[in-house]
Amino acid sequence: MFCLREREVTEGELLFFEDFSEGWEERWEISGGEWHAKDGILDGVYRGNAGGLIYTKKQFPGDVLIDFYGRMVSPCNNDLNFSFRAKGWDYEQEDAAEGYIVGINGWWKNRVGIEHYPACDVFAMSGLFVAESDRDYHIQAGIVGSYCFVVVDGELAVLLCDPDPIHQDECSRIGLGTYCSHVQFRDLKIFRAESREVSLSYIPQF
Repeated sequence: MFCLREREVTEGELLFFEDFSEGWEERWEISGGEWHAKDGILDGVYRGNAGGLIYTKKQFPGDVLIDFYGRMVSPCNNDLNFSFRAKGWDYEQEDAAEGYIVGINGWWKNRVGIEHYPACDVFAMSGLFVAESDRDYHIQAGIVGSYCFVVVDGELAVLLCDPDPIHQDECSRIGLGTYCSHVQFRDLKIFRAESREVSLSYIPQF
């Protein structure tokens, strides 16, 4: 449970759970990179100076909350990436199609951020949080109305208000990925995000 300005977000209905057991590939579109799973851990490597994402075949329209554990594997220390409200991979352009792309230790400067891809004229990022390699982080992220958010270990890391949110009818898949790095994911859950208005005010201390 956490607040996005005047709205409090909580987990609603569980829509999807992925434990990366045998047969996980049937539920995902692998668009690039090297991906395999063992003992419930999805291992992803992209060796070129570019990125690759895998996408759920299932669509998740509406407000969603993604919940998973992720890490960067040393010696790599960059680009633990994922996507939501995503259309998928554009094979003609060899790039991600429209969607919100999130990076942790991304953008070549160890920043955490969200960008409305591919135009990227709407984005938010910060250099205040820097992740360590070989450490699991509990990541919760998603979209509620026009607000996109990333929470790491219970703390809000970045918040984006998009004045023209991505239309959910055509773009509502979830993606996991990386950019020239080695990453791991486990225990992925997708919830319907529920929210309610909260009253925000200060109590005078003087």
